Amino acid sequence: MEHESIELLSRYLRFNTTNPPGNEAPAAEFFAEIFKKEGIEYKTYEPEPSRISIRAVLPGSGERGPVILLNHMDVVPAESQDWSFDPFSGEIKDGFIHGRGAMDMKGQGIMELMAFLAMKREGVRLRGDLVFLAVADEETLGEYGAEFLIEKYPEDFKADLVINEGGIGLRDMLANKPALLISTAEKGLRWLKLTRTGPPGHGSAPHGQNALEELTKALNRLLTQENPVTITPIIAEHFRKMGQGWDFLNPYIEDGKTETLVTILNQSGLLAIPQISAMVRNTISLTWMQAGTNVNVIPGMAEAQLDIRLLPGQDGDSFIKVIKERLGDTEISFDLTGSTEPTESRWGTQDYALIEEVLQEEFPGCVVAPSLLFTASDSRFFRHEGIPAYGICPVLVSLEDINMIHGIDEKISVENMIKGSEVYTKIIRRLCA
Repeated sequence: MEHESIELLSRYLRFNTTNPPGNEAPAAEFFAEIFKKEGIEYKTYEPEPSRISIRAVLPGSGERGPVILLNHMDVVPAESQDWSFDPFSGEIKDGFIHGRGAMDMKGQGIMELMAFLAMKREGVRLRGDLVFLAVADEETLGEYGAEFLIEKYPEDFKADLVINEGGIGLRDMLANKPALLISTAEKGLRWLKLTRTGPPGHGSAPHGQNALEELTKALNRLLTQENPVTITPIIAEHFRKMGQGWDFLNPYIEDGKTETLVTILNQSGLLAIPQISAMVRNTISLTWMQAGTNVNVIPGMAEAQLDIRLLPGQDGDSFIKVIKERLGDTEISFDLTGSTEPTESRWGTQDYALIEEVLQEEFPGCVVAPSLLFTASDSRFFRHEGIPAYGICPVLVSLEDINMIHGIDEKISVENMIKGSEVYTKIIRRLCA
């Protein structure tokens, strides 16, 4: 299995499934060939040409509901001139498998596949159906992937549990022990396009109604106001667990008060870390602006786009009203270009406890903590249907390695692929056998 997982990932990374346009068909065929060889039934779904998802099932006895091993085949773009190797080479070198998607999330997809195949090859008696599901279009919000599947084929995707991306193991987050994070919730998003108009004119004669200047002033009013810290239940539990490795959290562990935790996060400097700040705040990022055609022409229109991320329990419409108030310009028009709702799953379940148990066995001395994913994943579609979804990737990487996700020179170590495949197999055996 060790050699197989590495070789399979190397092959898998060679499929250029950059989204857009996606073109997941060759990757789906890669899985189909494996299932044919293993004698496993599978089904494909194709809402648009070349946008294929694939589902394979190992039948269980029905003692429990199905468990879905979810992963996505598409990847974000990679500009080859910025990389030190070919992003789609799948090269195995210096103890790493190289390529776009190695971390997000083709590597984890192969770990899930190895656990799935192990159950088939070993003839394990399963208490419920075990489903391997590789989907298209996750990176652009899932219209041709998970969203399509659940809307059009709901009977195929009923389950007791979904295991997906979102969690990770960090070797250097805590001082003397690894931290294994299980994603049990994720933020929602609102993508907002702002448009401001005004009279055009010659750049040599400013008239005081410049659309670009007015939009810039409004954005400055918005972005210089800091959003308040909000401690949601999952974050309270996250830091309670992390207190096993961070002694400075002891006052919070002792009194359990959110105001104590907020004080510690401020005093410790943790709030200055963007990822930590994003876990405890609604966030607003200005990601795009456009105006004008020439240096000597005052533009008649200026546009900007905001990426807004909302904590669980927050109302998106109410937050947009707050944004409009902060902008303080009634001449700005708004266009909602994308939205998802925050979602969360309970962590105090038997399935969660079994997963935590395996991680503690396989990574001795580790801290296992529920975590909030501040990006979006396909887990939200299943949570909307009442199905618990946990993000788990049982590997150990450094905080610096996280920058490879959607960054450059993405790769995963051979050691992590072997270990991750073994741990996934043990998790599935514990949950399903």
